[in-house]
Amino acid sequence: MPRRVVILRHTLPDGSTHLDLMLERAPACPRSAADPDDRRLITFQLPDPLPTDDASPIDARRLPEHRAHYLDHEGPIDTARGRVDRLLTGRLDDLDETPDRLEGAFTTRAAVTRLLARRIAADHWRLTLDPRPYLKLRSIQ
Repeated sequence: MPRRVVILRHTLPDGSTHLDLMLERAPACPRSAADPDDRRLITFQLPDPLPTDDASPIDARRLPEHRAHYLDHEGPIDTARGRVDRLLTGRLDDLDETPDRLEGAFTTRAAVTRLLARRIAADHWRLTLDPRPYLKLRSIQ
């Protein structure tokens, strides 16, 4: 089963927004691959909009892993947490992870994007995305 990647715009009840980059992990057990609660998502909170300079790293916050439910969900989360709208979806081609570094690639209709994430401190990470095929998405409402 191919793993997926998604970028969601998360609008909070106060109207503020951020982006959630979610990378699907392989299931813990092949027999449970269809169970969405077994497939967890590595999740980074990114600024909205993203910096427009392709050379700039992106400051991100690593969030607790999310349920695979968010690969397909759009709309209200609950009254206390706002709503999410899908901006980008693709296939996760490669992913190598250590506690302080994550490196991989994902493919969308627009491009193949290389991802490099390095831990700066605790849950503070710095990401580099090359190229950034979804910069145009910051104008999507």
